Amino acid sequence: MSSEFLGMLRERVTIEHRLGNRDALGGASGRYAYDGAAWVAVSPLIPADLIAADSLSAMPRWQVTMRKREGIDLRTRLVWRGRFLGVRNIVSDPRDASRMVLTCEEAR
Repeated sequence: MSSEFLGMLRERVTIEHRLGNRDALGGASGRYAYDGAAWVAVSPLIPADLIAADSLSAMPRWQVTMRKREGIDLRTRLVWRGRFLGVRNIVSDPRDASRMVLTCEEAR
């Protein structure tokens, strides 16, 4: 792993995994369990279709680059600077198999 890649990982996030528990009515409990922490690089992601559609209510989206880690899936969320980022897409970086790029959407 290159030191250049390591140097860009300047943000600390908490990784949480959604629990499969159900509430009394059978709905999802919405509870998360701590699954560790990681150093990442976070940058804003502004898709062209959101700008073209003039979608003012769209939730902010972020690109998160991190070291490859098992257990990250669509039930994972990241806690970054008090924001909850739900993972929407996971791509292994083709230039370097030791890193992964996540597309995350902020939840409010």
